[in-house]
Amino acid sequence: MKIINVPIESLEERYSLQWNYWFPMEFMKHNIDFITVGGSRLQSNISVGSFLDVIDTNYYKASQLEELCVLFHKGEIKDGDVIFFHDLWFPGIEMLQYIRQGLHLNFKIMGILHAGTWDENDFLSRKGMTCWAEFIENGWFRFIDKIFVATEYHRRLLLSKRILNANQVVVTGLPIYPNEFVKDVKKENIVVFPHRLDPEKQPQLFDRLAVMLRFDYPNWKFVKTKEVCKNKKEYYDLLNRAKIAVSFAKQETFGIAMLESLFCGCIPVVPDRLSYSELFANNIFLRHDDADVISFVEKLLSNSDTFYIASEQAKVHARDFAKPYCESAISKMLEVMK
Repeated sequence: MKIINVPIESLEERYSLQWNYWFPMEFMKHNIDFITVGGSRLQSNISVGSFLDVIDTNYYKASQLEELCVLFHKGEIKDGDVIFFHDLWFPGIEMLQYIRQGLHLNFKIMGILHAGTWDENDFLSRKGMTCWAEFIENGWFRFIDKIFVATEYHRRLLLSKRILNANQVVVTGLPIYPNEFVKDVKKENIVVFPHRLDPEKQPQLFDRLAVMLRFDYPNWKFVKTKEVCKNKKEYYDLLNRAKIAVSFAKQETFGIAMLESLFCGCIPVVPDRLSYSELFANNIFLRHDDADVISFVEKLLSNSDTFYIASEQAKVHARDFAKPYCESAISKMLEVMK
């Protein structure tokens, strides 16, 4: 088996830059032959959008399809190979099925599915794309061999909204290697909001929290990473110094930012919904709703015993669950590919 590795464009503020190192690292560790389809970029930043640049991401994906066609033309993709996408929501991916059937090749199409129009709070849905994209997604799912998702929550959501077989969808987690960014530094009185500032993350609720608590707790800072961090190093430096990380997300199929915060020693305070109910189950920092998130942050600031209990739970949860779950994600995917 050879893996044809099709990454997401490298963006420092996302996980994609790290994935372009972590996935090849694991492929080599498992002695797997692979080719990376690098693609071409129009730019290296995000100017139209906030998660991906709307124009550049389509240009990049189109260039990757062009490279894949060249590989087919050269005969470098053969029976038994796996074309592996870091993001399966990939316009034009049906081209591969056209080639597979037209040439009677027996390669596999697999990859990670982060979100799509089956999630009403996702970017695609908010932009009104469901009316046409739903049919495209169902078409893709007729020929994609295996779909990797981060959580059981996302698997259930996908199966309830789109037409596909349950055995197509495999829960693997997503790769995060905390040893590469966790630092032993002095903690400061910082409450951090580690998300991008999009509507589905509800940054306005963090603003409300800050307004409510700043007067009574003047020695605490309330910081949104996107407003102060120029790069990923500054982002991790801030998480390593912070004591509490807060989320009010309405859309979350995994939660990389909150897991990164957890690894960096923050107490994660999250609402009991979406993937959070699964990833932070049975812990004091999983709260009933948004109002309870705000109430619990105030309790953490005012009650040292509560803060200590939550901090100890966070350390145990990071060590015993989150770290092994994230560090085994690529290996789980490789077992399915094999």
